[in-house]
Amino acid sequence: MELEILRVIQSIHSPFLDTLFEGITILGEETFIIPLLAIIYWTLDKKFGQVLAFTMFTSYLLNNSMKDLFSFKRPIGEEGIRTLGPETATGKSFPSGHSQSAGAAAGAFSLHQRNRWVTLLTMTLMMLVGVSRLYLGVHYPKDALVGILLGLLTAVLCARLIRKMDPLKLYLLVLVLFLPALFFAQSTDFIKSLASYMGFFLGILLEKKKVKFSTDGTLLRKVLRVLLGLTLVLLIKEGLDVVFPETNLFDFIRYFLVTFVAIGLYPWFFRKVRL
Repeated sequence: MELEILRVIQSIHSPFLDTLFEGITILGEETFIIPLLAIIYWTLDKKFGQVLAFTMFTSYLLNNSMKDLFSFKRPIGEEGIRTLGPETATGKSFPSGHSQSAGAAAGAFSLHQRNRWVTLLTMTLMMLVGVSRLYLGVHYPKDALVGILLGLLTAVLCARLIRKMDPLKLYLLVLVLFLPALFFAQSTDFIKSLASYMGFFLGILLEKKKVKFSTDGTLLRKVLRVLLGLTLVLLIKEGLDVVFPETNLFDFIRYFLVTFVAIGLYPWFFRKVRL
């Protein structure tokens, strides 16, 4: 049944749609999420940036632990299914990580803005990301649907809990809750998500205790802040990938450093130099 749905969706294809959906699917990837978080957290709204980061990193932990738990195969290679962008299809199939990321981000923005136009835009983009995973032939319909629902649920729970609990205690609690997943979730993607969350937690701890930066500044300073920061993050993420061996341990170190630097160390730097 699900393969038939995929075949119907893929029967309506063209070079234009290929390019369109390959572009849309990027909205659920690190390539888009990392700069988005950086711009918001460093220059626009530190508090919301923190909430959004917490929501996204929690969603990554949930998604990748479930992928390892269920270990469902992707539709790649099935008869009549063409696959575009297979490099975006890491790990197992269920639930869709791109769809869940889009759901978590859309939910967080909608809850924060409380504006129907923002909600309409973010929910539309969320649905398009889900459809893109089907059009590209890397997920089944249930993967995208459950991913979207889990992303939205994660956004709602994170927003409610962060209002009722001390943030640092909440972040620590989530980390402790997901640590036992290491008994069954040992994929590279889960290790990366765990490392990212730990870097986020310790980065927030450093920021709250020692840094306490402000997003204030001229437009020029904010632009320079983002450009320098993203260059630094890219050097850590991609530069260390070239230097380090391909093992889970070094992937853990690399992703930990990316979030710890972005959340804690880099704000300390640009506060010191008044950037």
